[in-house]
Amino acid sequence: MTSSRLVLAGVIAASLFAAFAAPVSAQEIKQLGTYGTTKAWTAWTGADANGAMCYISAQPEDWSPKEVNGAPVRRSPIHFLIINRKGLGTSNEVQTQVGYSFGTGNVTASIDGKDFPMVTEGEAAWLAVEADEPAFVAALKAGSKLVVSGTSLRGNRMTDNYNLSGVTAALDEIAKACA
Repeated sequence: MTSSRLVLAGVIAASLFAAFAAPVSAQEIKQLGTYGTTKAWTAWTGADANGAMCYISAQPEDWSPKEVNGAPVRRSPIHFLIINRKGLGTSNEVQTQVGYSFGTGNVTASIDGKDFPMVTEGEAAWLAVEADEPAFVAALKAGSKLVVSGTSLRGNRMTDNYNLSGVTAALDEIAKACA
């Protein structure tokens, strides 16, 4: 994983937290719209030190487990993201913020049963092979369900389920915004 991806993870995590927790200056981040039958996917635009960036995000429609040994599982905000960074000339960067620190073991993003391995750093994960990003985004557009699964630092198997309704419209919106 590149250091620019790690820095971006921090910038986006802070932006998402701020977007859901308190009003943010319009100069920092702007919501472009929500998409899908459940309005699960949101398109955003903003800027960082490298220039304009646009991304989509969604929170899982369901996740598990909710309890471990009778105690509720506590997680930071959970988001799945696709990022276009006009300032760096990159697009379709796949990232997830899972709300817990990963332990050892495999982390995968699965679209309708097709698995894509991921690499982790703290609470974030990216596709293990950057060259897979275009195929992953194409699968997102054609798919109906995304499942991210991994093992927490405490050894608990965690699963996040996303509905893909609206993901294509959200991706089209950020493609226009960061053209």
